[in-house]
Amino acid sequence: DVLIENFRPGILEKRGLGYEAVRALNPKVIYCSISGFGQSGPYRDLPGYDTIGQAMSGLLSLVTDPERPQGMGISFSDHLTGIYACYGILAALVHRLTTGEGQRVETSLLRASVSFVSENAARYFETGVVPRRAYRTKTAGVFAFVDQEGLPFVIHLSSPEKFWRGLLDAVGNSELADDPRFRDRKGRFENYDDLSAILQAVFRGGRREDWLRRMQERDVPCAPLNTLEEVFEDPQVREYGFPQEVEHPRMGKVRLVGSGVDLSRTPPKTTLPPPTLGEHTEEILSALGYDQAAVARLRESGVV
Repeated sequence: DVLIENFRPGILEKRGLGYEAVRALNPKVIYCSISGFGQSGPYRDLPGYDTIGQAMSGLLSLVTDPERPQGMGISFSDHLTGIYACYGILAALVHRLTTGEGQRVETSLLRASVSFVSENAARYFETGVVPRRAYRTKTAGVFAFVDQEGLPFVIHLSSPEKFWRGLLDAVGNSELADDPRFRDRKGRFENYDDLSAILQAVFRGGRREDWLRRMQERDVPCAPLNTLEEVFEDPQVREYGFPQEVEHPRMGKVRLVGSGVDLSRTPPKTTLPPPTLGEHTEEILSALGYDQAAVARLRESGVV
């Protein structure tokens, strides 16, 4: 009832598996197409990859140094587009439950990534100011520091004034409280670099875990800037049951992250390992109506 494809536009049409052909067989089908740029438009036939979506959408301009641009360390646009496809399919399923109608769902690396920067776009539409990498860092009051051992952590001093007062109490710096440059949020925004330098000098005098404990006791939003090694030692992450361990037929025990959501009645469980290459070929072909003799011929000819 749901078909998902991520070929370049037109590829499946050439093979008789385009949306119109599939809909003729099953009018209730939900047909999801994921591509680099979409099913129409001037870039329709161009190759699209994760970093291309990041760059063209403006996303990279918000997170990377313009003088030394580079891609993110994760396939952000790839993952994001999959999430958008998922909720598009869910919306189509709800529509089908009420009307009986199937439909086509479309998303692309560029469309999903542009949609994701909507907050920054709204600010640009309103002010005409093109946001750059450091812009939201300053407006949201986000600071990054290192302790005496070089261990990094971040602090978020957004709207509530209590966060600022809690920070002052945690660091015990009365001079900051009396400094007219930092008296209100506007001043802290305008003098962001000066404030950051003063606080960095303070934090160099102690240990990260002590600073974080003092700030957390005062309800100041803060966190260690974890490596992945540290992430999976974190007690809160452990509370989610991460990582999960499964038995792989060739690799033995392997660790996987687990689901990003939990459900009270049907909690997700990672019980199966990633499949080996071609592990389910026969099962899938059988479901498509191929008998054992036909599957054997496909194997002999090298098709599968």
